[in-house]
Amino acid sequence: MGSLIPIKQRRAGVLVSLSSIVSRHSFECGDIFSLYPLCDWAKDIGFSIIQLLPLNDTGYGYSPYSAISAFAIDPLYISLYKLGLPNKSRKNQIVTLQNNPTRVREFKIKYLREFYLSHQKEAMKEALNFLEKQTWCYSYVSFRVLYETYEGKNWWEWPKEFQDPYNAKDKVFTEQREEALFWVYLQKIAYDQLNAAKLHLEDNGIYLKGDMPILTARNSCDVWEHPENFFLDLQAGAPPDHFSQTGQTWGFPVLNWEVLQKSHYSWWKDRLLYLENFFHLYRIDHVIGMYRIWAIPKEHRTALKGWFHPQFGIETSEFLKVGIDPKEMESRGLIHEFKPNHYIFYWDFWKEEGYQSLPEDTKANLFPLSELHINEEEKHWRKAGEDILEIFESFSSMVPCAEDLGSVPTFIRESLFERQMIGIDVVRWTKSFTTGEYIEEDHYRENAISVLSTHDTSLVMEWWNQEGDVEPKLQFFFDRLGKPRPESEDQILEGLLDFVFQTKSLFSIQLFQDLALGVSDVLQNPEKHRINYPGTPDHSNWTYRFPILIEDYVEDFKRNFTLRKLVHSSGRN
Repeated sequence: MGSLIPIKQRRAGVLVSLSSIVSRHSFECGDIFSLYPLCDWAKDIGFSIIQLLPLNDTGYGYSPYSAISAFAIDPLYISLYKLGLPNKSRKNQIVTLQNNPTRVREFKIKYLREFYLSHQKEAMKEALNFLEKQTWCYSYVSFRVLYETYEGKNWWEWPKEFQDPYNAKDKVFTEQREEALFWVYLQKIAYDQLNAAKLHLEDNGIYLKGDMPILTARNSCDVWEHPENFFLDLQAGAPPDHFSQTGQTWGFPVLNWEVLQKSHYSWWKDRLLYLENFFHLYRIDHVIGMYRIWAIPKEHRTALKGWFHPQFGIETSEFLKVGIDPKEMESRGLIHEFKPNHYIFYWDFWKEEGYQSLPEDTKANLFPLSELHINEEEKHWRKAGEDILEIFESFSSMVPCAEDLGSVPTFIRESLFERQMIGIDVVRWTKSFTTGEYIEEDHYRENAISVLSTHDTSLVMEWWNQEGDVEPKLQFFFDRLGKPRPESEDQILEGLLDFVFQTKSLFSIQLFQDLALGVSDVLQNPEKHRINYPGTPDHSNWTYRFPILIEDYVEDFKRNFTLRKLVHSSGRN
């Protein structure tokens, strides 16, 4: 692996939303070329990991976690400059903090199409070679051509003949061959550019970390081609917790692990092997979902009437044994028959009027049924999750990092600990179970990545100023260490960065915006520099653009000196 040394040692790094990092050579939003100046800067200050959010093709959507392909790279990230194309953005200064991904993509595709047509014969040959090696590209390209034709409409609303992927692939590749090969060619360019960037980073002693979303959009080529891999009548989400009273509904179909297992998880294997062309490490999104997932009927707007999936459930005979008619409990809205003669209990069913109005002896018989199989279920979930993670590790030499945030049940925590999976610890949430206080640097999990923020949270400066009382933060992050209390935003941020780099965690990877010492707008108006607000419409997110060109940002001597000092004193360089 180039000139690199083993990954699993104390390291620091940066997490970027690639489209937000605009270079002088970018076309309106960050692209694969942006990784080159980013690499020079990372190397200069002692970072050895650059982490990216998913780069998957989002079609007309914006969220990379809701892509139209689990494999394809969004043409948005292709660098025109790397292809030697002269097209430049209209302005050479960054004017707004928002990209318009759809518009930028359309412009890029227009220029790439001209490029393709200028040497079509040769380009088609290259595309065919790529297609031979990357067979996933057949269905993606067929889907992409039809998706464009029907302007992003759901595939189940397409004409009947195109709902059958096998028929559609034949039709597209015979009747629209040049167009199909154009889309293959785009994937070939993206592959070459990202693979070259990985090798360049490697030569500079820097690892690239990718991201593997666990779920796939319903309107995607993966679901279109292999509906049997999914439960299409269900959607994934999260049960109610202290963040949300009604839980979260995500709209993605639930994975059918039994069917996936029959093909020896070939879909996952192909995905991991493809990612390995670009990355040295990868984030497993929502690792809890590998063990079990909260499944909700797809038409529901809240997650209240969901259940943990897969589940044995309580059988009809077990209700009858204690003199309860399950049909009556179902009519009271307390349980649900999710497969013949097997029932699940709804979340907080005991708070419902239908439960409260039951005779006391019925309640006494009904409630224990809700916990009847919990130990067997947990054993089953634990084994299922471990089998899946084991398989993942056997498929690829990339180092997996688990996104284990949110309410993680004890059995999953223990399982991840025993498997020595690298997890994530967000400073603001990493507190003592007994006292609820922040925990000290050397009490952090060693096998984890310490972070100040994630792409789904507020930036650390917004948290500091707006969320909760500032006094305990000052006492913990400054007074406790004998540091003077900060008098400026820069001093606050520097103190927080010092803390997060000093933690015992193996890796410490910070969001690019949380490293913006000296950038007054980011420090004073952090809410304007967020990437994503979970639970809000797709198109109000994922458009963020950093206010300074990367080449200008990396030349700030004072900031680089401060960051270098922090990384050095934490032994992470």
